Amino acid sequence: MKMIRRFTKVTAAFILTVAMAMMPAMSSLAAVGPGSAIATGVDVSKHNGAVNWPAAAAAGVQFVFIKVGSTNSGIDPYFLSNIQNANNAGIRTGVYIYSYATNVEQAVNEANLVLEWIKDQNVTYPVVYDVEDAVHRNKSKEELAAMANAFCAVIDAAGYYPMVYSSKNWFEGRIGTVNYDKWVAQYNDACYYNGAVSFWQSTSHAYINGFNGRVDFNYQYKDYSSLIIPEGFLERNGNIRFYRNWRMQRGWVDYGEGRYYLDAAGNLQKGWFADPSGTYFLTPEDGRAARGQYPVDGKDYYFTAEGKKTVGWVTIGEQKLYYDPAADGVMKREWYSDEAGRFYYFDKTDGHMLTGVATIDSKNYFFGDDGVRYSGIRALPEGAWYYDPATGAMLTGWINAGEQTYYATPEGNLVVGLYTIEKKEYYFDASGILLRSQVVDVNGVPYVLDEQGVATVQPAPEPVAE
Repeated sequence: MKMIRRFTKVTAAFILTVAMAMMPAMSSLAAVGPGSAIATGVDVSKHNGAVNWPAAAAAGVQFVFIKVGSTNSGIDPYFLSNIQNANNAGIRTGVYIYSYATNVEQAVNEANLVLEWIKDQNVTYPVVYDVEDAVHRNKSKEELAAMANAFCAVIDAAGYYPMVYSSKNWFEGRIGTVNYDKWVAQYNDACYYNGAVSFWQSTSHAYINGFNGRVDFNYQYKDYSSLIIPEGFLERNGNIRFYRNWRMQRGWVDYGEGRYYLDAAGNLQKGWFADPSGTYFLTPEDGRAARGQYPVDGKDYYFTAEGKKTVGWVTIGEQKLYYDPAADGVMKREWYSDEAGRFYYFDKTDGHMLTGVATIDSKNYFFGDDGVRYSGIRALPEGAWYYDPATGAMLTGWINAGEQTYYATPEGNLVVGLYTIEKKEYYFDASGILLRSQVVDVNGVPYVLDEQGVATVQPAPEPVAE
């Protein structure tokens, strides 16, 4: 950083556990010191030249804030090598821009410039707005706070974790209320800023293996391990976001065994969702796209392996189900007729299509292997049955079918041959049709059939007198 205050020179090699280990009680103000830090690190720019990052990591550097650039000089010439080599050395990497903004619009432009510069890099620590330049000295507290908050809002919306850097004196006397984490510079044996400190820059004169000359030295007090993650879901500002390779994702993502959708702002979506590819339901529990058969508001739908809502016929195992396009894809139950006038029936409980013989509301029906309701005579070697063409229900008793008459037992079997009904005999041919007004031979016995089909034994002829 450019900030210059009183220097505390670190003359020994960087040893994390003993450096500046005591914090004197010099003030009644709240203070943070080396003893309460959870990590230590540095910040660098082109002024540090080439850095041996493996050597720095071996010396105990756990994080680094790297200058990405400024609007005056453009991208820092060492930025790419610094962030890539520090990441490769296992050091957590944040970035900062040295701000020359004098209004909110310029601060937003700086934020967008940072996002463009870092879009192809893994940024694993906060993105920082460095406010300390001479152009800021004549700005009011409200103006500086508005610029800092605007910068941070853009960074946060892009999925990075924002932070503001300045000195203790500037935070206390020049900058108004900042709604984001603070990185406070105070070159002293402790940081006596009376507020929350996420990082403390304690000196610009640390000497650490891997650096040519002095380097800024920092202590960390806020744990970012669960706030900035390489992959997974993360709650931020009341919304759920998803990260992969440290970057906030948008659109469809596959994670674990689930599929999820993040909107243009990176926020996890739930409930019904539609895009040009189809309609989906994102479960209210965790936003996972529903798959297979899934109930929504008491109605059953079916979703493909990609989560797309399906309409029409679906086969599950050995069963067929129908998701009615006319009912927005709700699974069909009970009776259904298609455009060709074919009738089907779907089980009330699980919606599977019925086949074969079925009893529905105390009436018997027959459905083919294709699920179509049968009508007319169903003839098999073991018997025949008649299903009403109008309703499909199996008929019993007397059946008038156009010009033909049949009779079915209480079990529905069409009778054939000589059959007694209410103490009268009738004769039905091999197809079950009642015969009328003729004489038939029944096992050598002639029967006369009247106009109603009632059969009586034909009398033997009178003997002829000789």
